[in-house]
Amino acid sequence: MRKFAFLSGLPRTGSTVLGTLLSQHPSLYPSSTSIVRDLTNFPYGYYLGESPYYNTKDINSPAWNIMRGIMYGAYKHVDADKIVVEKDRGWAGNISKLSTIIQDKPKIIATVRPIEEIIASFILLSKKIGRKSKIDDELRALNRDTDNLNRARIIWEKYIYQNWKTFKIGYEYDPSCFLLLTYDEITTQSQQTIDKISSFLEVDSFEVQTTGLYNPRPENDAVYGLPGLHDVRKELKRTSPPAEEVLGQELYQTWSDKRLNFWDT
Repeated sequence: MRKFAFLSGLPRTGSTVLGTLLSQHPSLYPSSTSIVRDLTNFPYGYYLGESPYYNTKDINSPAWNIMRGIMYGAYKHVDADKIVVEKDRGWAGNISKLSTIIQDKPKIIATVRPIEEIIASFILLSKKIGRKSKIDDELRALNRDTDNLNRARIIWEKYIYQNWKTFKIGYEYDPSCFLLLTYDEITTQSQQTIDKISSFLEVDSFEVQTTGLYNPRPENDAVYGLPGLHDVRKELKRTSPPAEEVLGQELYQTWSDKRLNFWDT
């Protein structure tokens, strides 16, 4: 039976470039952001046995076979000996469901980064986009000033919080399912990162290339209203300025003091 791993975690943490690096691995098939989990949500909804044939409280229910059919059928075109690394930040939020679908304990690679750095990264992207930035459009629609204080708030509310909550639920449910990788590790210690993932997934490691990068499965950023959200540079290196410089010391400290980086505790 095909093996799966899952790529989850938080936005603006290097998951896209990590998927690009993993695409070099002969034993792995990293997906772009997937709709598989969304499609499994419909049969999973039969948790009270609304139909006599479907009741997800029963692990032998046909509903589970439907979900497996979605999961495995989506990657029928991929070589059977490859591990599919399914990318969807929502997988972390229901490990019990995921375990029942794949009939094994899931292995979830989660990319993380301090929340204040994620906010700063979104702000840099928004400023780069300019007047067409969806973030500033949302502020204008709410009659709020397009300053960093308001940008930070709406970025947390609309772009980070739900992913953060989902990740937190799963991580607290069973941290042993997760391999956590920081943004700094991915961008500055790429070979060690690949070695960690290979060990976690129980496959041979390989010598990763960090120049001439090309993402074979790019995202459709028009959907998000943030062009460039999933761009991958040809050379792997950290280029963004410190978050304190982007946010200013006071705003940076405000978000740092919230202590939202639960994975560090």
